[in-house]
Amino acid sequence: MVRLIYKKSDENQFMYATTLPTPIDLVIKELVTINNLRIKLDRLCVAMEELANKGPLKPEELHGLSNYEEAKDDSSVQLGLKKLPQKIGTRVVEDKNKVRTGWLLDEDTTKKMLQHITEAKAVIHKDQVAKKIPLTEKMLLEQLDILKGVMMISYPGYHGLGEWEPARIILEAGEALGDGDMYEAEKTTLWYAGKEMARGRVLGDYLGKNEKTTVIVKLTQTGAGAPPREPVIDKETHRQMLAYYYKKQEEAKKAEQDIDDGYLESPWANPKGLKNDLNGVGDVKWK
Repeated sequence: MVRLIYKKSDENQFMYATTLPTPIDLVIKELVTINNLRIKLDRLCVAMEELANKGPLKPEELHGLSNYEEAKDDSSVQLGLKKLPQKIGTRVVEDKNKVRTGWLLDEDTTKKMLQHITEAKAVIHKDQVAKKIPLTEKMLLEQLDILKGVMMISYPGYHGLGEWEPARIILEAGEALGDGDMYEAEKTTLWYAGKEMARGRVLGDYLGKNEKTTVIVKLTQTGAGAPPREPVIDKETHRQMLAYYYKKQEEAKKAEQDIDDGYLESPWANPKGLKNDLNGVGDVKWK
């Protein structure tokens, strides 16, 4: 089983398992699908966590306001109040940024929501690469279904949430969340060791015959050119090397200082040496 580590950054990476006879076209398609689902799940976790801890998002017209009475004559505030969903939940907290209502569900429901969010985050965490756990489309879809179910139980039919609620938008948007981190399979190029892995060929054409190979690969939009290559050493090794060289530099400075001051211990450097010799006490040693 060949392991490909897709790595866009130290924080954005996952492992994908396949075989050497797999066509490059299929590898690209599956990598893109996993990447896009992983980003969608990550954003959904963030959005649901905000919802669980700070309540539903206010209409844009009410952002930054906490006391609506003071601005009730403002037409935009009046519009925002009309758009504000019905209050649900049993608890109220303060949102320091004043963009969320602070209306929270009961503690038990909130606790279950946060627990499922934590479990979903663990599935897509970068540590899965170090643990050698490949990520699959099935795993991601299962987590998305779980979180969608949690949302439907917590906010049935999205009752109490505006159309602008990020978690709702993510769940309803499908795959229509294009940006620089997401790709279209037909417009994506796969790279390994700074070289393009051409469509129409198979993985083994580039990785040889060893099925236990683990390599880092990258994706770019077709025509964007080669991505930055991985550094020869990782950040931790670089930090250790700097610490080692600093230690050696300090030792060298100390040794040089010791050499510069070493003459002070020599007999000829004694300012009273001549007087002692004339008095016949030059070789006297005290015990």
